[in-house]
Amino acid sequence: MGTEAAIWPVYNEVAEKYDKEMLETYNGGMDNLLIFFQAALFSAVVTAFLILSLPLLQADPAQATLDALTAVSAQLAAMHLNSTPATPYYEQPSASPSALPINVLWIASLLLSLTTSVLAMLVKQWLRIFITNLPAAARERATERQARLDGLQSWQVANIADALPVSIHLAVAFFFIGLI
Repeated sequence: MGTEAAIWPVYNEVAEKYDKEMLETYNGGMDNLLIFFQAALFSAVVTAFLILSLPLLQADPAQATLDALTAVSAQLAAMHLNSTPATPYYEQPSASPSALPINVLWIASLLLSLTTSVLAMLVKQWLRIFITNLPAAARERATERQARLDGLQSWQVANIADALPVSIHLAVAFFFIGLI
């Protein structure tokens, strides 16, 4: 076969199509990983703040121990003096008033960012599947493409994809509002 044989343009066309699909598949997979790691990084930051703020929702165990020891000490002193002990005053332990809304905002931020990450990976996979591994024959290719398009439309993939940036912006906003 010579360099001008008719097979070379056909080969190059088929090879180009194959290479394009292969690159789109791998590129899509790498995009999924990047999306996941970006969301994981944001989620790790939010989680670090949550770890520090969740204990603020609980009563101080040291104060509860101090109150109990004070009551026992008062009872022992009263027994020693043969008198009735005074009723100990227990202050109801309470969390900081701002701790609950801050934690609610940060937990909502964490859940939104993780949900957005999962949905973004699903959308990327659906879109990658839409354009890859289509049959070579024209009629079968058109039929398969239309079936895939109908599936994307019935699952509202476009609406999900449009909502994802809003969702991640809300997650970041919730986090920053919690910081204020």
